[in-house]
Amino acid sequence: MSEALDRILPYAHSFSELIERCRHDPTFNAADWQDAYNRLNRLRDRYNHEKSNLDHSERQALIKVFEEDAFIEGLLHIRQIGEHVQMRSEPVIRSMTIAPIPICVKTSARGFFQAPVVRVPDTTGQLHSISHLQNLKEAEKRIQRALDSAIKKLL
Repeated sequence: MSEALDRILPYAHSFSELIERCRHDPTFNAADWQDAYNRLNRLRDRYNHEKSNLDHSERQALIKVFEEDAFIEGLLHIRQIGEHVQMRSEPVIRSMTIAPIPICVKTSARGFFQAPVVRVPDTTGQLHSISHLQNLKEAEKRIQRALDSAIKKLL
């Protein structure tokens, strides 16, 4: 395993650890859920920083989840809502079926993180249910699968 992958793994562990805590916490804590999306962003940022130092097989496994996965990319856009970071375009998150959900830039973090499952309007006003736990568990599963693949290719 490369040193670059060794530096990525703690970020993946931190992301998974917080999802596990959120999953079992009997009280919904919006800050923890928002932090889980932020940890996903930090994990992807660490991957971007380290990708040129990854072994070829590691990079091939991780590129699929961090650069080519539309669902993960959509979850990364949630940071715009939570931290009021504005991009030049509307953030587009993806449903579990990968259908695009364009969210208004002015979507409130308070409203978006008010419960484990929220209904938010898209740019046309149509409401969509967003399950934070379902989204984050799916992201964790995809990332873990990619990491497992990166590690197995080295064995």
